Amino acid sequence: MFHNHWRRVAALSVAALALNGCGKQPVEEAVAKNDRAAVRTALAEGGDVNAETADGETPLLLAVKTAQSSSAQGLIENGADIKVRDGDGNGVLQHAAANGMTGICGLLIDRGVAVDEKGKGGATALLLAVANGRQETAKYLVRRGADLQLKDDAGVSPMDLVTRSGDQRFQGDLELAAKLREN
Repeated sequence: MFHNHWRRVAALSVAALALNGCGKQPVEEAVAKNDRAAVRTALAEGGDVNAETADGETPLLLAVKTAQSSSAQGLIENGADIKVRDGDGNGVLQHAAANGMTGICGLLIDRGVAVDEKGKGGATALLLAVANGRQETAKYLVRRGADLQLKDDAGVSPMDLVTRSGDQRFQGDLELAAKLREN
């Protein structure tokens, strides 16, 4: 009888763990809501700011990949690993720039992420901002020191992309941002 009781307890525990693993963690749910207060609450209730999601990513990567600025800010403010990279080698800054999350880019740079760090294929945040048409983010990154001429592994620079696009106004804006940075 005693032995059967513990078998049932063990079976119920395994079932509970399996069910728990199917759902999202509280921090991941807060990110999905894009609610900085919910992120703080989930963390205050014991959530792990760097716990991997079911997809093997951290909540911060999930937030920047899905352009959840409020959640990303809450995670960064609560100690999320800002140097984390996804399975392709892209960092948080690359994803934030590609999604036009200018404020998050600034927060990451202010906290020590190198503005010209390279990700997959040697792509920088500036290259990804330009490639995704995030002009305001691109201008901001240039003002923060991003190199317009830094080439990726294929030999393409952000300025190459702008020149190829034929958008002379954007090209002029980026060149002006670079000049303003120098002064």
